[in-house]
Amino acid sequence: MDTKVKTRRSEQKEATREQILEAAKMLLAEHGYAALRVAAVAAKAEISLGGLLHHFPTKDALVIAVLERLSAHVLRLAIREASRASSDEDVFGPISKSAERFYAAPEFLMYLDIFLSGRRHTEIGDTAIRLLPSQRAAMEELWKPHLTERGISEEHAVLIIRSLWALSRGLALSSSTEHDKPDNQETINFVLNALRQTYGKK
Repeated sequence: MDTKVKTRRSEQKEATREQILEAAKMLLAEHGYAALRVAAVAAKAEISLGGLLHHFPTKDALVIAVLERLSAHVLRLAIREASRASSDEDVFGPISKSAERFYAAPEFLMYLDIFLSGRRHTEIGDTAIRLLPSQRAAMEELWKPHLTERGISEEHAVLIIRSLWALSRGLALSSSTEHDKPDNQETINFVLNALRQTYGKK
């Protein structure tokens, strides 16, 4: 088979796969994991059910692929934010903002819904359990140099990153209305000021 033909088919296959995953992501965001139907994803992606099943033989295989896609998207955003913060005098603020944006994004709620709904299913649960610590480790490796190059020990750098992300996660999960946002920001500012007082404006 001609190399150009192979390349074109490979590109078409990847484009179809992305079309399916985007449709699945939209339906998961709108209706949640429990209500997701493979036939509805095929209709949303405008392909046949057989075409979808060729790429993803089961609902679990499709949801796992969405989880992995979300994880990769989160990492790309974190890489971009960490690179922008390289010359920032106050690194605590950018780390906190990165965490706030992640936990305020629809992707986090979708990820949480999939994890909580699918943890009874071994394959999905195992994937979520694998992705969560790998995501955390990747975030730590991205932000850690910004702290250590400012004189903070590696041990403290990791603790600072984990604390700021845990704070943002906790506030996101406990907040239910727009009225919570000012209190949340006050809490975050309190912690950031405490870090600045302890370590200086790093």
